[in-house]
Amino acid sequence: MNRRHAGTAAAAKIPSWLFGGDILGYAREAQLKLRPVDIPEFRWRMEALERYERRTAHLVERIEIAGPGAPARWEVLNQLPASRVGNTVPPELVAGLRRKLVEDTAEDDVLSKLNWLHASMTLAKDDQFIEAACSAYESLRAVNTSEGTPLFPDLAASFIRFDQALTWRAGLARVMVRIEEEPALLNTRPEQSDDQMAFGSATGILTDLSLTRDAYLAPLFLCHSPFVWAIVGARQQGVIVYSLGRPIRGREADAAELIQQFMPAGPATFASCPPFTAAQMATTLAWWVKQLNELLSLVTDPATYANQAGDYSPRRQFEAQLSFEQAGRRIQAVLAHQRDQSTRQVLAFAALDTLEGLGLVNFEQAVQLTKAEKILDRLGARLPLDVAEVLLPSARRAVNALRECQDGFLRNAYVSGGQVALPHRDGQRRVVTVEQATGQYLRVLRNAHHGFGGQNDAGRRRDEVLLMSHTGNIPNDLVLLPYLYWLHALADPQILHSTLAPRR
Repeated sequence: MNRRHAGTAAAAKIPSWLFGGDILGYAREAQLKLRPVDIPEFRWRMEALERYERRTAHLVERIEIAGPGAPARWEVLNQLPASRVGNTVPPELVAGLRRKLVEDTAEDDVLSKLNWLHASMTLAKDDQFIEAACSAYESLRAVNTSEGTPLFPDLAASFIRFDQALTWRAGLARVMVRIEEEPALLNTRPEQSDDQMAFGSATGILTDLSLTRDAYLAPLFLCHSPFVWAIVGARQQGVIVYSLGRPIRGREADAAELIQQFMPAGPATFASCPPFTAAQMATTLAWWVKQLNELLSLVTDPATYANQAGDYSPRRQFEAQLSFEQAGRRIQAVLAHQRDQSTRQVLAFAALDTLEGLGLVNFEQAVQLTKAEKILDRLGARLPLDVAEVLLPSARRAVNALRECQDGFLRNAYVSGGQVALPHRDGQRRVVTVEQATGQYLRVLRNAHHGFGGQNDAGRRRDEVLLMSHTGNIPNDLVLLPYLYWLHALADPQILHSTLAPRR
């Protein structure tokens, strides 16, 4: 490998039949630079185009349609490419949904109208999208308060475009993983059947990158859950975002559906939403998209997964992409499921486990107050002030909740003076701080998805004492811990980049 491309390129065997035999055509679609090394041996050198050209990636971008309270420029949406898959939703289904949510509802039923706006953005055909987007925007502008003033005077609109190169890059790992298991496929492409994709591995659990983008954007839109500050609609090309210019409550105290009568009621009160401005929302959205562009550039770059010899590891990329999306989904679920605190706790522990799998933070560290405080301080120093005003309040709540967990220890024969004496495998007691004991107690709760009691091993007596010594009252905001560490990775993508190299 020459000096210029050391660390930015990866060598791989690529089948000649890829992309209908047009390997360089695939490279253009995937925004990769491919150069042949040994054609008879199928060997190529791959490099992300942004790394080769030494520029910012063009994978995720924010297209501003209207700034807060400013006139809209819908013509900017003309630059969007056509949908790769045609819209097959029957018009009568769309018309029926509109009747249900708009025409047959009371004039003051804002929620139903917002639900229609969300659905209409996704259901509109390409040639109807701009008209539908404009109509949705004007509908939001027309919503008034009970005093007759505009409810959203600082309404803004943006489109977050996700380039198809992301899907092509992710798909390469899926192809190469199978070829790694079946080397004969380098010469012959497998037959495509009517009921299966030739390279359909994990397509059912890696959908957000090419369809909804929820895993990547929902943690932003739900950063003050149960308050929300945007209405969004997913398209094949990306997501249209209507920033409301103010937060609104995303759930009510009473059950909205009959089945919710059988769900926990959830917290009776919530922390008030911080008073951030429409301009701060716009700045934060722009920052998030910029950081996500850099992060996805690294996650989908084959060179990220090159070993010391410069050889590409498709399996490592395949697994990292799945884990990254899974982490985002689980954080989204934590933020969206406000009623069932027990389920949120399970999801939060699962999200921390996924972040550990990505190498971002191991569980033992994640639940240590000292570690969480250090990450919060780093974010406070790194984030632009306006961005911090929007994104950090929930992170602070997570750290405060972790601190409050320490108050749950009961004075007994093992707990005294801010310390806990825990049985050790050698039969002796080891004294740890309440902070350390809190981390170990939370690990017991995390492991309890297998049931309490655990295995009859050297740690069982320790876990029994921990369960006996804590009230079990876990602050609701503890579930926001994964959000803190996710935000840390977004703020500094090189943290994730350094952990994704193939395991030696």
